[in-house]
Amino acid sequence: MTAPPAAPALAFVTLGCPKNTVDSEKMLGLLSEAGFRTVADPRDADVAVVNTCAFLQSAVRESKAAIAELARERREGGLKGLIVAGCLAQRAGASLLDEFPEVDAVLGTCQWSGVVAAASHLLSDSPGRFARTEFPGGALDSLGPRALSTPRHLAYLKISEGCDHGCTFCIIPRLRGPQRSRPLDDLVAETERLVAAGVKELNLIGQDTTAWGTDLPGKPELADLLLALDRVEGLTWIRVQYTYPRLWSDRLIETWAGAKRLVPYVDMPLQHIADDMLRTMARGMTGRATRALVRRIKAGIPGVSFRTNFIVGFPGETDEHFAELCRYLEEEPFENVVVFSYEREPETPSWKMTPRVPVAARRSRRARLLALQQRLSGVRQARRVGSVVTAMIDGRVEPGTGAGGYAARTAGSAWEVDGAVRIECEGAGAERAAGSLARVRVLGSTPYDLLGRFEAAADSVLPLVGGRT
Repeated sequence: MTAPPAAPALAFVTLGCPKNTVDSEKMLGLLSEAGFRTVADPRDADVAVVNTCAFLQSAVRESKAAIAELARERREGGLKGLIVAGCLAQRAGASLLDEFPEVDAVLGTCQWSGVVAAASHLLSDSPGRFARTEFPGGALDSLGPRALSTPRHLAYLKISEGCDHGCTFCIIPRLRGPQRSRPLDDLVAETERLVAAGVKELNLIGQDTTAWGTDLPGKPELADLLLALDRVEGLTWIRVQYTYPRLWSDRLIETWAGAKRLVPYVDMPLQHIADDMLRTMARGMTGRATRALVRRIKAGIPGVSFRTNFIVGFPGETDEHFAELCRYLEEEPFENVVVFSYEREPETPSWKMTPRVPVAARRSRRARLLALQQRLSGVRQARRVGSVVTAMIDGRVEPGTGAGGYAARTAGSAWEVDGAVRIECEGAGAERAAGSLARVRVLGSTPYDLLGRFEAAADSVLPLVGGRT
């Protein structure tokens, strides 16, 4: 009896942000349902898919390097097909077929659902290479399969796609299209499916999560969605990422403070604080309004942890503008700060703006601002030594990283992007499940991480968030 043919092998590479991760998970779900099996090494694959990023020129270079590496495997005969998807596919389109003769198919951000047809086309030895970038977008279909690539206890929930803002440095609206929100009932249903699969922490994402609902009938607000998700039993933490300052409201702050599962964590890129910079970036807010909003959020959400982004070296930024930003960082503590050195992006309004800040000055300002934040963060972290914090277990420390223990996070830290809690273990002890909460006595600190041990107090009485049960 002849054995059935082996399922085609698939290698998948994902670059960029969590929004891209969700698109990849949707593509992987479709491919798996169609009979593909995933392999870690492209040399063992029949087809490779690389889901690319193109937000900045540095991301474009990283994406092209990944394509070139897979193209080499294609030339050497291991791969039968190579598909490029995502933001670089949307931005560069058919030119990728000219630049990389080994690429067989290019799928833009709204063509991800065609990945099975594309892969099957390549394996059938049918002639013809193609690029499809008709409409920008992303994974908003919740009915299709999804293969989670995150640890089992946490997942991303993409609540919207695209952006209606016109920030002069940003190409995202061109790559992802206008704002499109998923209906509330649809999001609650997917959350319930994720919880049934073991998810404990839900991370809401979108190009601008605070704009959710503005395009839906009746114009529901993010606060309405948060209240609905907060009622889903089985969830421990709900985290919201990528909020936009101009769309925050007092109702949203009140909802945040009162919800049982919503962590006191605000991710809100401010980009700058100087009025001139905010105006030329087209952020829609003055420095004074920005300062007032941050103070209102901190006053309204007890124990809130703040994450923000800044851009330095934007066209027209003077030494005085940069000095104002440095002063603001000292006056207004932020737990997590990301600093970008401005990169000129073709197809954005800032491409032609002058006067341009020299590249060396941009890099110097970024290094100085990061050094300032590291110093300030180190002082704040040191004050936590001796305290007891509630942390979510992410898993065992990987072998070879030192003494045995666990990696965990407080509610004030998002997975993979913020600081962690490293927990040392003495003896075997009871195994701690990923996604469970524990009390941790802080024994030491670095500017970004906390070091500690499990506290003897019973973990079963821990509140979900802060003092809220």
